[in-house]
Amino acid sequence: MSPLWHDEIGVYLSPHRLCLVRMQRGVRPKPIAEHEQALESAQAAGWSAPLDALEALLAQPAWQGAHLRVVLADHWARYTIVPWVAELSSTEEQLAHARQLLTSIYGEVVSDWDLRLSQTPPQTARVVCTIPVALLEGIRAACAKHAVKLTSLQPQLIAAYEAWRHCLPPSNAWFVTVEQGSLAAARIGQHGWDRVHSVRIGSDWTRELKRLQTFGRLASNIPEEGQVFVDAPHAWREVAAGAAGASAAAGGLHWLEEEGGPMTTLQRLVRARRLAA
Repeated sequence: MSPLWHDEIGVYLSPHRLCLVRMQRGVRPKPIAEHEQALESAQAAGWSAPLDALEALLAQPAWQGAHLRVVLADHWARYTIVPWVAELSSTEEQLAHARQLLTSIYGEVVSDWDLRLSQTPPQTARVVCTIPVALLEGIRAACAKHAVKLTSLQPQLIAAYEAWRHCLPPSNAWFVTVEQGSLAAARIGQHGWDRVHSVRIGSDWTRELKRLQTFGRLASNIPEEGQVFVDAPHAWREVAAGAAGASAAAGGLHWLEEEGGPMTTLQRLVRARRLAA
């Protein structure tokens, strides 16, 4: 069977929530199943409960016989920008440099995590992301156990940016994605991302929203910083609209909203994640 006609399943995995969408492939892909499940784990930062829940679903006929795209919450990812260094010519040298930068920022805890460098033209900075090896191995093992083909595995900031990219300016803007417990932001420069930040946030959404709005106002007052575009749970958007008289750009923020029409698997998964939180 041609890969074009395989159903595709999008999975969003976080310490607090599991979301799945199944898209029937074809000339006009369409959603045929969705699942959302809150997770209660004794170890909030761990991935045992999310992986167990995913395995249980993959054992069900409704979630078999399809290709899988997995998006991991930024809770488990760490990012930084890697400046261009002309003297580093080999892939091994570039990866070693990136790992050194990550370790200097986040400590030895990330020294043995899996890392990936973005592909960019020479003389431009690159983005590096690192994720725990054990988590990635657990996902691959679950897919292998249930004979599901894993076609992509991305952290939330990367996947959300790709899903919203058509709505963002080509440069001079911030893209922010929010989940329960964490927030990640990337600044879009002339040659791609030139800054990236990820922070832990509390459970008081009203407080965190005010902090985000302060950042939006500061950025909007500095022309070179650009506008701030936010991918956040619908609940945040509703709170922001109520507090600001339903002004879409209140606090210097531009809240990203789904458009009508067909969606890709990742776009449908973004919608499910935003509605579930």
